[in-house]
Amino acid sequence: MSWILVWSCSLLVGIAILCFGYFNNSLSHFQQLEPLKIEHAAQAAAKQEILPRLYSSKTGLALESQAQKEKGPNKATLTYKDFPSPVQGKILRGIGNCYLAAIESYMFHPGEDFLEPEGTVIRATHRGKVIFAGHDSLLGEKVVLDCGQGWIVTYGCLENLRVKTGQNIEKQGLIGQVGFNPGAEGINEQPQLHYEVRYGNTIQNIETGGSNL
Repeated sequence: MSWILVWSCSLLVGIAILCFGYFNNSLSHFQQLEPLKIEHAAQAAAKQEILPRLYSSKTGLALESQAQKEKGPNKATLTYKDFPSPVQGKILRGIGNCYLAAIESYMFHPGEDFLEPEGTVIRATHRGKVIFAGHDSLLGEKVVLDCGQGWIVTYGCLENLRVKTGQNIEKQGLIGQVGFNPGAEGINEQPQLHYEVRYGNTIQNIETGGSNL
């Protein structure tokens, strides 16, 4: 009987040791998992907080980008330097009072007339919208461009016009050719180009930038 009692006690002790080891391992595993759960919960909470901010930031950037597209690129302020002479010919008549044989009287001349061979190709010195293209009693065939910001440019004494009223033309776009207009602003019956730049209601001197009323 004694050996049975010893064997039973040994078995109970073994079972107790196994149970203690199992519960000890389970407790250790639980203790290791708990910080991970807390860390994962903290990360999830952080994501929930960050995502709305990211969405808001992206939405703000998208709205700003859309506003810039609608507004368009910033336009540089135009000056007389943006409207240089389209030709290099000799100046026959400048800005100021002069005698016009066509009307046998003095009158204010609002532009500059350049001596150029008949047929010389004339191109726009600045982009703009054609607000007039046709015949003028003093300038013969002429083209008037609205270049924006209050700048108006007139090309006169032309022929073979290549643009029409209402048309948009780019810089260096073909406007027409120098014509021969005796009896208009012709001096000694010479072909010439009339070039006139206005800013608002003032005539601009394209050489100095000064205005002439």
